[in-house]
Amino acid sequence: MQRIGIFGGSFNPVHSGHLGIARRAVEELSLDRLLFVPAKVNPFKVADGAVAGGLSDARRWELVRLVAGLDPRFEAWDFEIRQSSGPTYAIDTVRAAEARFPGAAFYYIIGEDNVADLPKWKDVELLHQKCTFVPYPRTRESSTEIRRRLLAGEPVDDLVPPCVAAALGGA
Repeated sequence: MQRIGIFGGSFNPVHSGHLGIARRAVEELSLDRLLFVPAKVNPFKVADGAVAGGLSDARRWELVRLVAGLDPRFEAWDFEIRQSSGPTYAIDTVRAAEARFPGAAFYYIIGEDNVADLPKWKDVELLHQKCTFVPYPRTRESSTEIRRRLLAGEPVDDLVPPCVAAALGGA
């Protein structure tokens, strides 16, 4: 049976903390594949799209694809980001993953700060039947801080993988 990790998030932008969590998850859970799934609109961050310096969907997708290229077990999956509008929900992503990987075991990677909000997730009981939630602690890296630095013209290479720093113009 294939073991598939689903790592969703805004990835605005993807940073070294995300990469570290992805690497840990692949090893600790013995995953065959880890899907980076950038959200179109996170239902809990509906206003986040208006954040100054927020990256476009195309830019976030480009950066996630770069990070996914760092390990053959990683894959960037555009299921959520290619949705036309509105929030995207984990249950829809898991259902699509089930169709794509029939019979696989699914592990949904989340930040431990999201555990308290799980009861608010759409169809959470069904989600618990379809996948195992695996929380990881937040890291020191912050997408908000990265966006602030980018707007200020400050370097971000201490917070993002080298491939992301290069794509962001070495800022």
